[in-house]
Amino acid sequence: MKRIYRRLPMLGAFAAILAMVALASVACGDDEKANSNSDVIAAINILDNAGLHAIADSISKDKTIPATAQSTYQKLQALTLLTDWPEELASQASALAAILGEAAAAVDGQKPDLAKATEAAKKAHDAEHDFSSELWEHLYAEAGLKTGASTHAD
Repeated sequence: MKRIYRRLPMLGAFAAILAMVALASVACGDDEKANSNSDVIAAINILDNAGLHAIADSISKDKTIPATAQSTYQKLQALTLLTDWPEELASQASALAAILGEAAAAVDGQKPDLAKATEAAKKAHDAEHDFSSELWEHLYAEAGLKTGASTHAD
């Protein structure tokens, strides 16, 4: 019985490897475009729901930089840099990543300049909103949908 318990971690690792191989083979299949759209949709949903509006409001209205502001900006910057965006939106994604990096720098330190942090937070929120709108229009077109609805998420 002890032998079985000693082998459980190895069996678990083997099962995990098999699962990763299965996922990788699905990702490399004929549905590369669908997988790419899925990745993009996941990334834009993270960006849309990261709370950039709340961060901007907290800084501008309450004069308080949320404790998570810098890490949020940095995580979103990494996400934006690592996502394989549609080619026609790649330069806008790069610009958004730079703006998120500027916002992270503006809220860094013991006593950040509130005026600079306010401006950077507003710029990050607005840039994400603009990028999101463009991206969702692209995705609607990919799906064969026609829409004029706002996609703004705070």
